[in-house]
Amino acid sequence: MTTNEPPQEAEHAFIRAVMSPTDARLADVEKEILGLRRRLQQLEDERASLSKYRAQNNAVFSPLRRMPPEILAEIFSWMLPSSREGLDRRKFDTNNSPWVLTHISSRWRAVALSTSALW
Repeated sequence: MTTNEPPQEAEHAFIRAVMSPTDARLADVEKEILGLRRRLQQLEDERASLSKYRAQNNAVFSPLRRMPPEILAEIFSWMLPSSREGLDRRKFDTNNSPWVLTHISSRWRAVALSTSALW
């Protein structure tokens, strides 16, 4: 085994006898690795699900949820186009401010609709 010389005929049986349990153990190890990979995938899927769930629940603590409506209204007013862009053109374009603000959340919609300066 430690030389480059081919084994003699008498050594063949011995080498095969040594290799046989090695092959069996190798198959067992491969099977165990496959099982562990499956388990790892399950754990990674669970981790991703838990992370997503945590992020969704953590959003409740967003500072924007605690911001007073008056502050939101002031921020919204800064979103208006300049007077050079023309008020008539933006009035019916729902892709521009202030219309787009009404599509964020029900709270933003209520604040935007109740802020007369936006309209």
